[in-house]
Amino acid sequence: MTNLEPIIGLEIHLELNTNSKLFCSCVNETDPLQPNSNICPICLGHPGVLPVINKSAVQKSLAIGLALEGEVSEESYFDRKNYFYPDLPKGYQISQYKLPLISGGLLEINTGTKGKKIHLERVHLEEDTAKLLHPEKGKGSLVDFNRSGVPLLEVVTKPVFRSPPEAKIFLQELQLLARYLDISNADMEHGQMRCDTNISLRPKGSKNMFSKTEIKNLNSFKSVEDSLIYEIQRQAQLWEKNRAPKTQTTRGWDEKRHVTYEQRWKEEEQDYRYFPEPDLPPISFALKDAPIHIDEIRRLLPELPIAKRERFMREYGLSLANAKILSSNRSLADFVEKIMSEIKAWLISLETVEGTEQEIWKKNKNKLVTLTANWLINRYLPLTTSEKEFPISPENFAEFIILLYEKKVSSTVAQQILEKMVLTHADPDYVISHYQLQTVDDTKALKDFVKEVIDDNPDVVEKFKAGNINVIQFLVGQVMKKTKGQADPEIVRKLLEKKLA
Repeated sequence: MTNLEPIIGLEIHLELNTNSKLFCSCVNETDPLQPNSNICPICLGHPGVLPVINKSAVQKSLAIGLALEGEVSEESYFDRKNYFYPDLPKGYQISQYKLPLISGGLLEINTGTKGKKIHLERVHLEEDTAKLLHPEKGKGSLVDFNRSGVPLLEVVTKPVFRSPPEAKIFLQELQLLARYLDISNADMEHGQMRCDTNISLRPKGSKNMFSKTEIKNLNSFKSVEDSLIYEIQRQAQLWEKNRAPKTQTTRGWDEKRHVTYEQRWKEEEQDYRYFPEPDLPPISFALKDAPIHIDEIRRLLPELPIAKRERFMREYGLSLANAKILSSNRSLADFVEKIMSEIKAWLISLETVEGTEQEIWKKNKNKLVTLTANWLINRYLPLTTSEKEFPISPENFAEFIILLYEKKVSSTVAQQILEKMVLTHADPDYVISHYQLQTVDDTKALKDFVKEVIDDNPDVVEKFKAGNINVIQFLVGQVMKKTKGQADPEIVRKLLEKKLA
């Protein structure tokens, strides 16, 4: 086992979120529809029907291909991939083989210690198959054609992964990229992103490639990682017994038993008898009057996840962990940037600060950014129910952070204010006034509360005077309880220390 290394490649299928299917006008929607309710003669492969290419599907494919730094083919066409299976009514799948839309490309991943560039083989477009349903074991199978013809983007990597965690991290980055580009929701649990893995072992230091095993239709990051871990162990045992795999096979993953199981021998490329699809014209991007212009698609690409993450770290001083969370989707990243912009504008407008805008921001940035990131990640995001819609506006959240920064509210009261802001969508001033969450800063009132707590807890007071200064936290807590959390704990602490001195 120690003298062997895994060689892993991935084939990822992404369902594109176009309005209609790839070659017909049926709505691109599969769940939770009734089986076989969103179909037409083209979906069912009836004789004599003619497919028409969905322009939006091609544009979305090109967008992610360009984002992955791939090379766009000047001319591309579709092929027929011939094989028989119950979920394929035509007896062939319209896919791409010889001239895919995108050749090559790469996606950089961060494994925790360093970055690694994952090089790609190709990105191509094809139609999805129907869905097989197996109601009860031994009772036959059913076919739902709602999914038939849904545009499917296949991303094929080179066999460059050397560990299961690397493969999982790559899939997470690819999912994030697909969502940033709004080409797919890429939910693995809903089948919008599916993964096949190819794995073989070889002696460390060897350049030879050995027969690979393909694990089909993995539908979660955990399944990908766990199935690869198991398959490495299984194949290592075969190597130790001098029975290393000699032929390519296809295996499934049993989630309950945590084992792979053999399905069938793996077909070779020639078994599919590829030939150009005669019912669809080639797609040319080199012509001046081409329906799709590559430069326009490239111009419309947003800032990509890795670039945004690195900029958040550089511009705001965020840690890698916090930058990853706050850039985990475009809506959240935009929300964060608007908050930061509001806070920066407020800070620079203060008459009590001196210096240039850059000097003022540099001096106060770390504390403000840390405060904002902590309250966003640890307090606010757990209260939200949507990754794209936020109940508090950036302006109101910035105002809330400023209250904390100026210590006008305690953290206990701030949590109450935040919860009410989420509930009412109102600004903090309204919430404080309406729910009477004003900070208790009346010195006389606080002194009265401090005296009551000292009188009520003589044993604790004795411990403090005997040198156990940590017990003062208990006394502070008692005062905060009496003020319903609306006092500043630092002021309370100072009043207690002065009274007990």
